[in-house]
Amino acid sequence: MKIQLFFFILLFWVTVSQAKKKYPEYGSLDLRRECRMGNGRCKNQCHENEIRIAYCVRPGTHCCLQQ
Repeated sequence: MKIQLFFFILLFWVTVSQAKKKYPEYGSLDLRRECRMGNGRCKNQCHENEIRIAYCVRPGTHCCLQQ
């Protein structure tokens, strides 16, 4: 059982490391910074006069833009 777990972890590690080498732009995006650069704010809820466009860091916070 331990050897199977070892091979599973090894396979997972090799797969993830290859994906990071091939697509380095994914996973390195700071959504909070991108929201601020687009003149938005990260909030739990957007007001009526704001548009929610994306999630910030957590799925519970939204990037809200003024209309």
